[in-house]
Amino acid sequence: MKEVVKKLIGKLIISCQAYEDTPLYGANYMKVMAETVLMGGAEAIRACWPQDIRAIRELGDFPIVGLNKVIDPSHEDDNYIIITPTLEAASEVIEAGCDILALDCTIRDCRGKEELYDLLKSIKDKYPDIAIMADCATLEDCIFAEETGMVDILATTLSGVFKHIDGPDIELVKEIKKHCKLPVNAEGSVWEVKDVEDLINAGADMICIGSSITRPHLITKRFIEKNKEVRGE
Repeated sequence: MKEVVKKLIGKLIISCQAYEDTPLYGANYMKVMAETVLMGGAEAIRACWPQDIRAIRELGDFPIVGLNKVIDPSHEDDNYIIITPTLEAASEVIEAGCDILALDCTIRDCRGKEELYDLLKSIKDKYPDIAIMADCATLEDCIFAEETGMVDILATTLSGVFKHIDGPDIELVKEIKKHCKLPVNAEGSVWEVKDVEDLINAGADMICIGSSITRPHLITKRFIEKNKEVRGE
């Protein structure tokens, strides 16, 4: 196990990301957001895009999980790869200073096992020492990612893209722990403190929390919707 992966065991990773259509978009804002969660005790950050990673790296020497979302507005469905889809996208965030590279390791119609294997190999050939977090949606994804021998962490990041559940995918964490040996990062829809306890009990080696901490408009929306629900509006 790589040293940087060992540093994540038993820890919470806080995801600091904002899209262009939100007021917090921009490297300076994400640096402040990262600084704020580090003040709260976070020991690792998940960040998107090279400019954000470079800005956050200025805050100190702590693990950064980096990804590079390539969003194509011309696609009208979810059947294309967004999270670090190419070697070029991976290179940009690795060279920006991330310690762990996160990329979509789902098996889809638009990209099968052979193409995913080739992408992983091209990244490892160019950056043999980089740790890789496999963002997965299913147990099948996780098993294949582990079998390649080129990833270091299995993550449930994309479970909610294909399966609509209320809260984190606790059952998937249990299944991964039952069938795989790599560390598991539980990620996605972690909204409550109780979710952390449940995921730890399910076997999660680390947990990544994003929207419930670093996306104020979504936090606000949850409270607004509850207010309307209770008042019957």
